[in-house]
Amino acid sequence: MQLALRLVVLGVLLPCAVLAQPMVTISGQVTDRQGQPVSRCDVIFNPSSWIGDDSLYFKCDAEGRYLAEIPAGHYNSMYSLDLPEYGKTQLEFWGWNLQFVQDEVIDIAFDTIEVYSLSVWASNGGSQSIFAAFRPMHLASALEPKIFNQTIAGKEKAIFDITPELDARSIEGSIDGQPIELLSHHWVYERLNSCNNVPKTLNTENGCFMPMIVAQFVRPKLEEGKHLLRVRLTDLATGEIGEGITHFVSNQKGLGF
Repeated sequence: MQLALRLVVLGVLLPCAVLAQPMVTISGQVTDRQGQPVSRCDVIFNPSSWIGDDSLYFKCDAEGRYLAEIPAGHYNSMYSLDLPEYGKTQLEFWGWNLQFVQDEVIDIAFDTIEVYSLSVWASNGGSQSIFAAFRPMHLASALEPKIFNQTIAGKEKAIFDITPELDARSIEGSIDGQPIELLSHHWVYERLNSCNNVPKTLNTENGCFMPMIVAQFVRPKLEEGKHLLRVRLTDLATGEIGEGITHFVSNQKGLGF
């Protein structure tokens, strides 16, 4: 995994443009699937892209605690992992579309499942629902992926499947730490930019896709302003977990995001 990271440590002089910006402090603790602190982890903040030259890198202490002072603003993403173990025994925690405009505590859990590219929107109709879309990826499945052709909407497409074993019991959601009820979930397919990992024996004429989930939750009563949605997945066969977060902003009716 290629990372373009900038190490931010006490004593390093930052550029004047950065120093002139308002700063916020993001802190929390990183734990494993049992809720125990991890002894080695990294937390990376990505202001402008998935991973870029402006990414900000912080180390956790021996109790899994991190403290990050970063310029206030919108961040494309953040993630946490144990860099030496990535792709070997662990994957990553991800946060997406984050508004870091004030000090905030974000606790993190990572294991062998990623909740990748999480996004959220509200039903503006009568269902009183919140929808969340994400791509679940599992380390064990990535080491032995299922790659096959499948006919979808009348077209044969190449599917690259590295998902964990999930059902309704596997998907937990919360907003600002309060659990929300899962109403339904549906598997759909996200088109990839390329077919690099697909065998040439498969038909890729109509593109290559990975499975993703659209989950429908009951929308609770929401105060106007910023909220944090968290999705936690648990593999049915192994108990392995993964988490992802995203910020959203609602209006007085709980809509508008």
